[in-house]
Amino acid sequence: MTLKIGFAPLLAGLVLALVFPDPGTAQGTADSAHGASVLEREYPDLYDLLLRVERAHGVLFGQLAAEGDAVRATGGDVPTFGFELDMVERLTALVGAEGAADDVAAEAERGYAVLGERAAGVIAHANAFYRDMLGVLADPSIGVRDRSAALDGAVQRYLSRPDLALPSAPKDMGVLYDHPYTLAFRTGYADLDGLTWAGHWLKLAATEPLTDFPGREQRAAGVDTVTTRYFAKLSYGEPPLFFPSELPLAPSISPGIIFISPEAAMIWDNASIMQEVLADVLASPAVKDVRAALDEAVDHFMDPTYRMTVQGEWEIMALRHGIFFQGGYPLGVLLESELNVGGHFAHLQGGGAITIPGMPGQ
Repeated sequence: MTLKIGFAPLLAGLVLALVFPDPGTAQGTADSAHGASVLEREYPDLYDLLLRVERAHGVLFGQLAAEGDAVRATGGDVPTFGFELDMVERLTALVGAEGAADDVAAEAERGYAVLGERAAGVIAHANAFYRDMLGVLADPSIGVRDRSAALDGAVQRYLSRPDLALPSAPKDMGVLYDHPYTLAFRTGYADLDGLTWAGHWLKLAATEPLTDFPGREQRAAGVDTVTTRYFAKLSYGEPPLFFPSELPLAPSISPGIIFISPEAAMIWDNASIMQEVLADVLASPAVKDVRAALDEAVDHFMDPTYRMTVQGEWEIMALRHGIFFQGGYPLGVLLESELNVGGHFAHLQGGGAITIPGMPGQ
């Protein structure tokens, strides 16, 4: 199946939606842009790295869509020889090259466009929200006592676009494991999935120095630690020099932000899970209508009544997937699993006894 999506209309729509919003949200958009500018000013290297990671994910979506079409055209389910290895090498080089984001900007836009206009807009809005939130945390003019209110303001700016905003309450993680194309990306392209998850780890981990440390020097050193560990994960070595083997989630990687703004963390996790499901659709050899399947997945994630759960269950489910498997602590080294079972089946009934210090049992 060949996806035919007009890129120019999509780009024009996104520009109009995000740069020239409705009058009622114009100030919110301006404040969001200010948050991103603070992040760029205070931590320019981190800002550039996050932009490269974001655009690498866009490139991946475009290439994965073409790969899925090619595999389905054969009538089989065997990935194209060399596709994954070539993409891992290319994307690893992309995120590691300062200034490379501009080189792939157009390709990244086309990659996100493959997902459809709505999905591309939802992801763009979530990415802008993330930069706004990190900018709030990075702003030295916002005191510790004022951070919660400032972050609540960023959440409200995000939610002021209901056409693009994911729910600020968590989805039940079952949405990862019981949709029609479950684990297609993970089983077919495990290393590419791990590379993507490393990017999600970075975004979560980057919040920890900014929530844990009040001093500028400590924060800068913490950010350097996080970025160094991110690059160390883009390998096939032994822990902690390895791709995450589970999707990183906020309760495991960035608990600091949950104390300040749990809604923000829930939005981030919803965005990460949605992108994983969209990748499953693109990669699955079983999907019949890619466009319809992508649109249905986005509808489910945008629906504030579909597969929702409560904060406590979200936190427990995330921790049951294992901090170690999700990439480990941002500012400390974890060399082996903290659980006495492994893999994502730990959270399922019958997965075996687990011990999570400080967490309530079933």
